[in-house]
Amino acid sequence: MPELPDLTVVAEELIRRTAGRTVREATAPTPILLRSTPEELAALAGSTVGETRRRGKFLLIPLVRSDGEQRILAANAMLAGRFWLVPHATRVRARTGLRLRLDGDKDLRYVDREMLGKLYLLGPDRLDEIPGWSEMGPDADDPELTPERFHERIRRHPGELKPLLRNSRFVAGIGNAYSDEILWAARLAPFRRRSTIGAEDIDRLYHAMRSVLADAVERLRVLIPPNIETQHREFLKVHLRGGEPCPRCGRELRQIGGREATTFCRTCQPPL
Repeated sequence: MPELPDLTVVAEELIRRTAGRTVREATAPTPILLRSTPEELAALAGSTVGETRRRGKFLLIPLVRSDGEQRILAANAMLAGRFWLVPHATRVRARTGLRLRLDGDKDLRYVDREMLGKLYLLGPDRLDEIPGWSEMGPDADDPELTPERFHERIRRHPGELKPLLRNSRFVAGIGNAYSDEILWAARLAPFRRRSTIGAEDIDRLYHAMRSVLADAVERLRVLIPPNIETQHREFLKVHLRGGEPCPRCGRELRQIGGREATTFCRTCQPPL
């Protein structure tokens, strides 16, 4: 699942390679993924692509139509959705939810082998119509999310720490992989309840969150371009490394669960 670091770098690459390009044709080969009418989609022809930005786990791509009206393509990739930027004739062996044929020789495509992602095409003043949008908390890397504000927000949310980090109402942009990395860096057990941690633990969690995400963005700026469809997890220290030695203490990392597995060190991340 693409998370904040992945999407930050993909947005940067889309700005570099698509901003200012003209959409020659917009089609939805697998229309079930796109929340839009055929008429709204067809009206994108002639639009100019603006500067992509990220919000939580969404990519927001502005499209300015020839009549001056703007539409936002809001994409929540979920488990397996990816944007591809490829030559027109490229064949992709996965279902394509949206294809924007750009001037020059490139297509911008949204491809999703699991068919779980969601695409919305709507005006910039209608983003609140996206389910959960208005309840979304600050981005985990938001400069205005200070330690003091983090302390204040975490007190409102009960439950275990890993689901808390993944809760977009608390902070937005963190999923399964980076929640494992952050909790390992903070030396906090994923199943520990928020009510059992003190102020020093919260400080460690905050600083681990910021440093893990910032480091990942820097690494991905090297690894991702130009292939924005490729997800990189090989540099992560613990996620999906169950059975391997803990990078900190050398004890065996534990892993539980299936597709949404949780990986942690029982020694470095004690339950209390």
